[in-house]
Amino acid sequence: MSVKKNPFSPRESIERARFTNPAREPGQMTDAEREVVRLHKSGEPQTVEAFTPVTYEYWAPFNYQNVKVELGRVDPYMGAEFNTDGVELDVPSYGAITIVEKEPIVEVTVIGSACVPPGFVWLQAEPLEWKYPRTGVKMKIDNLWGQHIRWDQWVKGVDEGWRDAGMSCADFHLPESSKVTIMSGSQMDVCANDVTVTRLEVPGYHDAHYCIRLIRVTVKRSA
Repeated sequence: MSVKKNPFSPRESIERARFTNPAREPGQMTDAEREVVRLHKSGEPQTVEAFTPVTYEYWAPFNYQNVKVELGRVDPYMGAEFNTDGVELDVPSYGAITIVEKEPIVEVTVIGSACVPPGFVWLQAEPLEWKYPRTGVKMKIDNLWGQHIRWDQWVKGVDEGWRDAGMSCADFHLPESSKVTIMSGSQMDVCANDVTVTRLEVPGYHDAHYCIRLIRVTVKRSA
């Protein structure tokens, strides 16, 4: 009986997406990075490309062979954890989720909730072709409404009917990429609960996280 080989590397070996061209000399540009100017000067006609989008859906806690979760700082406890609402990452750049695909990634959707809204989601991707010299495939979506109920309020009976309880969605469209790294957080709001809570045993703790529940990754297939 033959055993099908897993097409992905072990999760532990997955590295975060790079956004800096490894082939470029500092202060210079590669031939590929001059593509727009070259095409303009030559007048070479471009061809419209059609493709079929295929979406893969990943749910917390993200126990998939092609997904690596880095919670961030856990000792002392800084709020990063696996909980009932998803994966609560430590603030960037400590916490991150990296996903690799064998087909070109063109869209990513992140659904979750902030600890203290507004929340944000940061995405960086490793492009298949390094031709973006002054930008890098890095994107950030701010002002995400909705939060999960703080635990100290939940145990007192406050539930999801509370006015700010809810989820938010960050939708990214990006150039063809082989992997994406997602980071997230929420506003650095200091309140009495952050200062006086004793279970954390971390002076000055700020509940500045974003809990990720679901990630959809859309890849490109030739039509």
